[in-house]
Amino acid sequence: MRELQTPECMTAVRAGLGSIIPLQLLTTLTPLEMELRTCGLPYINLEFLKAHTMYQVGLMETDQHIEFFWSALELFTQEELCKFIKFACNQERIPFTCPCKDGGPDTAHVPPYPMKIAPPDGAAGSPDSRYIRVETCMFMIKLPQYSSLDIMLEKLRYAIHYREDPLSG
Repeated sequence: MRELQTPECMTAVRAGLGSIIPLQLLTTLTPLEMELRTCGLPYINLEFLKAHTMYQVGLMETDQHIEFFWSALELFTQEELCKFIKFACNQERIPFTCPCKDGGPDTAHVPPYPMKIAPPDGAAGSPDSRYIRVETCMFMIKLPQYSSLDIMLEKLRYAIHYREDPLSG
């Protein structure tokens, strides 16, 4: 509490809030509205996430392993989806709005959007024996071309439940 009493700290907090919410609105927002604007929804909206996904290096939404990926996420519980987001971008929640008007051509995205799906690094070994890798700072999933939905589910669940994250303790 003493840290917040210093003018420098309060100026930084005010500037941070002002980058998310017009400061004149702070007095008109309820605590729930404030939470939603600063933290996002407490659940993952897959359709919104899908609309804010870019496919890298020749991948397309119609590729079989990409379809397996989205089908697997549709089978996840909300708890698993939240763990996937934590694994993929190291955030607890993702924003629930984006200036690009739900997937339109505007490129003004709210971090961490857009999610990116890319092929894995290198080509060693069978795709089914490889693991999913991520670049959390870029919200990029490096996804091997798994041969079935069952393998995609297994690898995604392994990634979200057994990952080692030295930053999270």
